[in-house]
Amino acid sequence: MADAQGKQERLGATVMSFGSVLIAGMEYISRPAPGEFVEADPDWYVSFTMILHAAILVLLIVSLARVRSMTAATPAMRTPFTLMILVGLAAAAYVVGRDLGLV
Repeated sequence: MADAQGKQERLGATVMSFGSVLIAGMEYISRPAPGEFVEADPDWYVSFTMILHAAILVLLIVSLARVRSMTAATPAMRTPFTLMILVGLAAAAYVVGRDLGLV
C-alpha cells in the first residue's frame, strides 16, 4: 500500500516539475522585447493564473518535504527526484515572479 502511494506521489511530482519547466519556458519565450507595447490581460485572468502558479509552487514545496517518504522503497531515486523537484521549484518561482511583476 505504501509503495503504491509513493509511486503516485512520484508521478505527481514528476508531472508538476515538468509542467512548471514547460510553463516557465513558454513564459520566457513570450516575454516582450524592450520597448514593445503590450496589451494588458483582464484582471480575472491574471488572478487565476497567479493562483494556479502559486498552487503549483506550494505543491512542489510539499513534494520536496515528502521526498524521503516518496522514495522509501527506492532510495537510489532520492537524489534524482530531489534535483528534479528543485528544478521545478526554480521554474515555478520564476513564473510566480513574472506573475507578480518581479522578474
